Amino acid sequence: MHVISTPASGGAEVYVKDLSLAMVAAGHSVHITFLETAAECGRDLEYEHRFLSQLSAGNVSYSFLGIETRRRPWRGATRLRREVTRFAPDVVHCHLYYALMFAFGLPRQLPVMMTVHSIELGAPAWMFRLFDRRVTAYVGICRACTDKLAPIAARPVVQIDNAVSGARLKASGWREANQQAPVQLAAIGRLTDAKQYPLMLESCARLKAQGLAFTLRIAGEGPHKAQLMAQIEALGLHDEVSLLGNISDVAGLLASADAFIMSSAWEGLPISLLEATLSGLPVLVTDVGGCAEVVHRVGNGLVVDQHTPERYAEALGRLVGDAELLRAFARNARRYGASYHIDTALSGHLALYGSHQPAQDTSGLEVTP
Repeated sequence: MHVISTPASGGAEVYVKDLSLAMVAAGHSVHITFLETAAECGRDLEYEHRFLSQLSAGNVSYSFLGIETRRRPWRGATRLRREVTRFAPDVVHCHLYYALMFAFGLPRQLPVMMTVHSIELGAPAWMFRLFDRRVTAYVGICRACTDKLAPIAARPVVQIDNAVSGARLKASGWREANQQAPVQLAAIGRLTDAKQYPLMLESCARLKAQGLAFTLRIAGEGPHKAQLMAQIEALGLHDEVSLLGNISDVAGLLASADAFIMSSAWEGLPISLLEATLSGLPVLVTDVGGCAEVVHRVGNGLVVDQHTPERYAEALGRLVGDAELLRAFARNARRYGASYHIDTALSGHLALYGSHQPAQDTSGLEVTP
């Protein structure tokens, strides 16, 4: 049983969906317990419908605890216990701290795993002394996250890199057909502080001033939409940059792009970066979380160490202005990106689960309404 926040467009949610579908395809039973619905937290209802339809089509069952459990954690514990009684999992895998707190009400013999999906842990170090009382093992989604967790967690920390399903992606057509056309850039991610889009836009304005031809399409929802639209207009980028909102065809966006770019202030190991890599795209990333790990392993892009418009624009200009460099990065992505395929993560998770004794039968638990 996986426990996560919402069937929304976040990287962690997409990863859990891909992993769950792969586990069922491998012969296992999987249930996802969500904390809240898209309507309860103001997320995209259409996206949620597609997300849940994909789970149902893949024989992954799901349920919701309800947003009120954020304010009444005792209800969350009771409802999670009820779901465990009904589904009788061998392992409960938590992907947010609320779920971990609810898990304190589960039988002690039931293994509980915890994945932290960002280099920003989201909880003070002292709280891990509490978490250690219930967690069987932690999962770090990249080397940087594992190194961050290991000194503060008393339980084992296992590195299982994030991954994506290649089955839902398309190979990038890249720009062999028309070398003279503007370079097509794509970015994917929530419109929030974490993605640091103002840095990306300021850098794009510098490229335009240099006479470099490009377009940039940004997919994602979030609270900074109005701010970013105003910046696009102020920088005179309305012909080059478009905000797409949530899209249903991420694979199509990546397949039609020449390069994928990120300007994040912090990350774990972003699913969108892995999707771009498995699509065969060159990438540009900031040196946060596990982003540089992907580029160094695959050899498909550039890493910006300093988060300034000057440095970012310099690296972006190298991509946009050098067709041979793009071609080399794309070739490496196609050759070496497979290490981030979901099958690799599936094997890692199954090995982790198998290293712990299966839980005893919980079907006889008494549940307080």
